[in-house]
Amino acid sequence: MIKLMVRRALRLLGYDILKIPPRKRISPVHEPPAVPPVWPLPRRAQMLTNEDIRNEFARHPFWHYAYQFDGGLSFQTSHSNPGLDTDDPMRPLQRFRHFMPYLVQSQGGTLKGKRILDIACNSGFWSIQCALLGADVVGFDARPELIEEANLLKSITGINNAEFKVLDFWKMSLETLGGKFDVVLNLGFLYHVPKPLEALELTKTMARSHILLDTALYPSDEFALYLKWEEPTDIRMAAHAGVVALPTRSSIELLLRHVKFNDWLQIPVRTKELPVDYLTGRRASWLIEV
Repeated sequence: MIKLMVRRALRLLGYDILKIPPRKRISPVHEPPAVPPVWPLPRRAQMLTNEDIRNEFARHPFWHYAYQFDGGLSFQTSHSNPGLDTDDPMRPLQRFRHFMPYLVQSQGGTLKGKRILDIACNSGFWSIQCALLGADVVGFDARPELIEEANLLKSITGINNAEFKVLDFWKMSLETLGGKFDVVLNLGFLYHVPKPLEALELTKTMARSHILLDTALYPSDEFALYLKWEEPTDIRMAAHAGVVALPTRSSIELLLRHVKFNDWLQIPVRTKELPVDYLTGRRASWLIEV
């Protein structure tokens, strides 16, 4: 009764007392062994010359990722509306070293033979990396031009264990993608949709074992979703104009509880060799056990 009276009095003054729910975490694990990215990317022997590759890259004016190939051939990012951090060629390699070791550890130390789905795969950076590590990968994106870029990467590297599709996220289903996947990659996508809860629920339906979630965060301690309007002015943006919801770190934990995932771990920042948004808490990664 006293607690109730105190809370009512605080509310009259514009305050409240809320209990913060416990943060469920995957049982503590040892730091996993390092898993380096396959970099530079390999090139299929006698397939495309340097000039051929340059010409093919030039056909696509915008590239979200920088690429480097064996033999010293490299290409920079190109955006119509770049973000503060997006043009750093080291960014995806730093992100890889940040969260991929935990994913590989969760799969028994190897991705060989695993079936992996790459949601909103863009030009296929993560799909190609997983395929080079032995996984069978399906990547999809709503923008046809990005799937063309992914298929170009596929032809240069010569991999045959990755498939790319043009597909809207909300049309993702077991039927459209041929069943469940051992791992689903939800990387850099959750903050580009208006309904992150529904997006996580749909992602869960596709996963048999784990989900790797990496998302930008709104810098607040509140359990909140920050709404903003986003236009498709760049390949790093949502494919369609509309409201998107940027989650806070605390809200991610609530969403994961609500979807009733078995367990999860927020991947710790273990080095200063990371993009600044990870170091400042504006972005984070979770390994989720379905």
